[in-house]
Amino acid sequence: MSQSPHTREDDSGVPPLSSWERFGAGLTAVGGAAVGGLGFFASFDAVSKAAADWGFTEPWVLPTAIDSAIPVFTGAHLFLIRTGMPLWWARLVPWVLSLTSCALNVASGESLWSKIAHGAMALLWVIVSEIATHTYAVRIGAATGSRRRMDKVRWARWFLTPAPTFLLWRRMKLWELTSYDRALKLEQERLVYRAQLRGRFGRAWRRKAPVESLLPLQLVRAGVPLAETAAAGLRAAGIDPTGIFAEPVVKPLALPAPTPVPALASAPLPAAVAKSRRVTATVPAPRSAPTPAAVSAPAAAHAAQPPAPTPAPVSAPLTEAEAYEMIKDAIQARAAERFNTGDLTGAAIGRAMGQTAQNGRKVRRRLLSTYYAAALGQTMPDNFTVEDVMTATKP
Repeated sequence: MSQSPHTREDDSGVPPLSSWERFGAGLTAVGGAAVGGLGFFASFDAVSKAAADWGFTEPWVLPTAIDSAIPVFTGAHLFLIRTGMPLWWARLVPWVLSLTSCALNVASGESLWSKIAHGAMALLWVIVSEIATHTYAVRIGAATGSRRRMDKVRWARWFLTPAPTFLLWRRMKLWELTSYDRALKLEQERLVYRAQLRGRFGRAWRRKAPVESLLPLQLVRAGVPLAETAAAGLRAAGIDPTGIFAEPVVKPLALPAPTPVPALASAPLPAAVAKSRRVTATVPAPRSAPTPAAVSAPAAAHAAQPPAPTPAPVSAPLTEAEAYEMIKDAIQARAAERFNTGDLTGAAIGRAMGQTAQNGRKVRRRLLSTYYAAALGQTMPDNFTVEDVMTATKP
């Protein structure tokens, strides 16, 4: 069922604003610009007077340069994000300028309350700029796929179990797990797997268990979910995979039973009655034998008919494990063209998995990170490309 235009969600997962919400957002933007303008004016006046006392020949240059540079460098940072060339230190420049403007306004005051008032007026301009920056940056990231909103870990979990929660948060950051619920599910699978090994080998399960059964726990640290490796690991340990690790049972396709053909009941033939009578018969003229062309015509016509087309088999969607093997083979074969225009582009992987092109790009990035971590034992940097991965993992 298709949703209406007012409730359909975009790529960020947030439904678009209604007409009243857009009207309220417009009023908020106008009010924010007015408040920011007042803060800019107050900061300009206070810092100009202080700059004159500090010996500046042109005191208006100091507040104008600092307060105007805040939105300028903020816009430059947003432009870099929009063009796919973000610089981590470009975000620090508006923050440093904002702190400098606030400090100069505080220093221009004489009493304690005067300092607080001057600093608060300077913060009005800074806060408006930061809110506008955050809103636009999130919308750019949602549209281009360069930024994903990561769920926060609940404070109650940090308070109750700080050490395991830190490890959970660390995995979310390392492997770009944006969903908190998915991270909890992966953690539960890991604990269940460890409990099964401990129940089989006792407290010294790490020393007694086979290496093949410990390998899935090592792959979890590299971002490979246990759902793909737990069954093989449990079988290596002599444990039947059951519960959440049970392999799906594929039922054979039930073919319909053939319909029995009813046998024709043969009626009894009446007995022949012997009767003597005179029979006369006319012998017909002999027919000419059919020519070979006439005999072969029906057979040729039958052979000329094209065979009935056989239905093409329906292929199953590509899994992440299969995509990982394809990526590994392509990297080891140094087949970079498969990542650019072949079957390993983000759009091609998305189509093969029955998902969108954006999800295909995310899956490819995650599998490249997994291969990089497995090959080099370290996390792949954010700005690495496929060519960089091939160069770094070159034997």
